[in-house]
Amino acid sequence: MAKIFKILFLLLFLISFAGAAGASENYNSAVKSINHFALRAAKLFDINNSYFLSPYSIVTALGMAYAGADGATAKEFQDNLLFNNNLHEQLGALSDALTQDFNGKYNRPLLTCANKIWLSENLRLNKNFSNILEQAYKSSAKTLDFAGKPEQAKNFINRWVEENTNQRVKNLLNNITPDTQMILTNAIYFNGKWAREFNEKLTAKKPFHVNKLDKLEVDMMMRQGRMDYCENERIKLLRLPYTGRLSMILMMPKDINDDISAVINELADFNFNFDELLNGLSEYNVDLWLPKFKTERRYELKDILTGLGLVSAFSNNADFSAMIDNKDLKLKIDAVIHKTFIEVNEKRTEAAAASAVVMTRTTAAMPRPVPKAEFHADRPFMYFIVSDDFRAILFMGMQNFK
Repeated sequence: MAKIFKILFLLLFLISFAGAAGASENYNSAVKSINHFALRAAKLFDINNSYFLSPYSIVTALGMAYAGADGATAKEFQDNLLFNNNLHEQLGALSDALTQDFNGKYNRPLLTCANKIWLSENLRLNKNFSNILEQAYKSSAKTLDFAGKPEQAKNFINRWVEENTNQRVKNLLNNITPDTQMILTNAIYFNGKWAREFNEKLTAKKPFHVNKLDKLEVDMMMRQGRMDYCENERIKLLRLPYTGRLSMILMMPKDINDDISAVINELADFNFNFDELLNGLSEYNVDLWLPKFKTERRYELKDILTGLGLVSAFSNNADFSAMIDNKDLKLKIDAVIHKTFIEVNEKRTEAAAASAVVMTRTTAAMPRPVPKAEFHADRPFMYFIVSDDFRAILFMGMQNFK
């Protein structure tokens, strides 16, 4: 009987933030898959607690898994995550476009991406799978002794993770079992400044309404000026650019008596057309309050992904036969782990995220008047870090201080 062994896929990144032009045809499928996943996943998280994740990281990791999927499992990726044959090439092109725009530029955000394949000593990669990872994901392979020296292998990979996230993601792997056959890692680091910094002297304690009954004092950054803004009967939307070509998009309920679910429902009403939502932005003179915050989270995403329809990939019927040539090995996804960090202050935003897909045995212009607006983020709000040129959601979160 074929044995099913563990494969671990990791995605890592570190970020700070910097809206909007629409995706090029070279990236349309990849951006659509990323944003589709992000906005569907938003509905499945607990709205009573802060969360932060990287749809770009998660989709990249799952994209590498999809490169080795076949049959009904591959179709599941296609039907539920909108993956297609163009995904790998477009994810690679998107990564190239994002990094070449930022790297080495003075006073611009720094964005770097790296991928690596880690193999057990007995594993033989399928040639087509290997070519996809090398060409689209620029991922080279290194052999490690997972079975004989799992602790050494874990430490080696963790060091690679730290080096490619500016030391922001540490000890991503807690352990490696002898069943591990493959680990695919993706690391992204981004660190940038606000295009217009907040004045630290204006930061003051202000009440934040964690729910309809309770509030607490938080450090609130404040500034006024021209910003891209829009609102409708349910939400307010604001764009804060970073130096370079990235922005943070802030969303919150218009009515203080509404909870964050109003924002999530608005996203659903737009049928996950994030691009259309951003098209409503125009210049306003905005009175902005934005709290300083720091969030660290670790997630097991299996329930989220199965809730989105990715079911067979986690079952004993999973088909990842396009990954390897070993006829005596059979693989399934056992867990998807996502670890994140973000900190927002007056000068910049810094964030990190790491994802792991674990596969185991089946048995286990001139000055002009502009309208005025108020955006006081003094209640739970959502935020997205997006590329201005492609409008891909690199990171997203919901902030509360509960």
